[in-house]
Amino acid sequence: MKTDWYSGSLIQRASLVDALRERLGADRVIFADGADRVRLRTDDGWVQVPEPAADVPSRAGEASLNPAHLRGRTDLPPVRVGGQPTELTLTEWGEGLLTLRAPSGRYLTVAEDGYVRAAADQPGGWIVRETFALERHGDAHLLRHPGTSRYIQVTADGLKVAERGSAFTVEVISHGAEAAARAAAAADTVIVVAGNDPHINGRETEDRRTLALPERQEALWRAAHAANPRTVLAMTSSYPYAVAAADAALPALLWSAHGGQSAGTALARVLFGDVSPSGRLPQTWYAAEEDLPDLLDYDIITAGSTYLYFRGTPLYPFGHGLSYTSFEYQGLDLSLGGDAVSATLTVANTGPAAGTETVQLYAGAPATTVRRPARSLVAHGRLSLLPGESGTVSFTVPLDRLGFWDVAHGRWTVGPGGYEIQAGASSTDIRLARTLTLGGEPAAPRDVRRRGLAAADFDEQSGVVLVDRTKERGDAVAPGGTEPGRLLFRGCDFGTEGPDTVVVRVSREEDAAPGGTSLELYLGDGTALAAVGVPVTGSRYAYDDVRVPLDTAPAGVHDVHLTLRGPVRLDRLDFSG
Repeated sequence: MKTDWYSGSLIQRASLVDALRERLGADRVIFADGADRVRLRTDDGWVQVPEPAADVPSRAGEASLNPAHLRGRTDLPPVRVGGQPTELTLTEWGEGLLTLRAPSGRYLTVAEDGYVRAAADQPGGWIVRETFALERHGDAHLLRHPGTSRYIQVTADGLKVAERGSAFTVEVISHGAEAAARAAAAADTVIVVAGNDPHINGRETEDRRTLALPERQEALWRAAHAANPRTVLAMTSSYPYAVAAADAALPALLWSAHGGQSAGTALARVLFGDVSPSGRLPQTWYAAEEDLPDLLDYDIITAGSTYLYFRGTPLYPFGHGLSYTSFEYQGLDLSLGGDAVSATLTVANTGPAAGTETVQLYAGAPATTVRRPARSLVAHGRLSLLPGESGTVSFTVPLDRLGFWDVAHGRWTVGPGGYEIQAGASSTDIRLARTLTLGGEPAAPRDVRRRGLAAADFDEQSGVVLVDRTKERGDAVAPGGTEPGRLLFRGCDFGTEGPDTVVVRVSREEDAAPGGTSLELYLGDGTALAAVGVPVTGSRYAYDDVRVPLDTAPAGVHDVHLTLRGPVRLDRLDFSG
């Protein structure tokens, strides 16, 4: 039950194991937490967590993740080195990060005075101070503290962060995967709970480097499944995973986002069939991380990412979700009135259990000069039905939702043509479809004499990345590597006589580049317009306007191609004369 600086205090807490014990009786539930039990040794002795003094308040229930309150407790004794070791619970979270929990249940953390204490109810805070990383150092390890970018050092007053760390030997008392396998072998049914802690490795300052489950969690479900094939993987996370191996091996997978204080009770009710699952994935789950573009590639159209543009086969598509029953769709009717389209259809529960169907309405757009998604979600609705029962689902969709951002004219546009309206159970499970035809005038060509060409408003590109135009706002483009980058702008109207000059707004930070730095401008039929040398502007955010005469005056409507070479950032082009 995760809390953060926007959360209130939890009145109660019901984890999954709590809910199962309440439902079945504690004697019927075998639990293993999957974590290793370890002791840490240094040249000076064993790491030990001292007991706090009798007069130190426990502050139980006062956990707060408000950044203003997260200075850390300094009224508890620091972790020390001595003759008697303390057994610590080591949990690995992936990306090389781990937490250490004392027998009291509190996590080792680092307060602002730099000392390590067993003082945290859970990992959290804008800067997480409860995570550590082991770095090989000869036959031992250094214990790095990512929150301070320092290392743990043994001092006379206790463990403390420092520029240089002490060497620690990790002695494993018991392996979590082995304990999980023993528990699984003794059970009728196994539930392996996996997922992420959103404070540790999944938020706006913590980008993942992989879609895989953490290695330790992967090992847990494999060990449990090897011991007992009746194994369910229940994932609670704030992002998708690539779990193709688990999907192929396990009889059931269940995912949920992080819930509230009754999340465990709710999960148990789904697992035992009290309610049929009705959630649907709000994102695409890919089969492998190779299906994703680079983390900083923001051109999702060219990269083919998200359900809108992905050209592969996802592991689980956007909108996916199974049920303990089945549903049949019938009779999609469309009507157009005013600025909206109305859609109705009938859904029947054809399975053995009561359930709620999440009906999704998608729209496929007519062909345009701009690449449009094969389908995009425009509405969704839920309908709860008993076995054998039918019901009607109705949608009213504003026509604006059928539109797109027209980069050629800088406006939201709903063009004329045939739109296929699709009803389905996910973005790839379309059950019904009908075509809606909208009238109107097609978009005019780009008026480049008046509006110019913003570089980021291209129709197609190759070898180009979107970059920040300034530190504060805007988009520019740059070659994505050592090879030239290319842009295509379709349907550019130069007027009846055509311009004779182009003004190119560019920046260039570096002085030397293999192959030179330049821009080449030409028409779709191959006619060269201009070759522009790019001056050094001193900074990627310092732009110069370079004015160059055109080799020919392009009259009428043409496609325009642009090639970028070298470390150049292009903001825009303007034509005159």
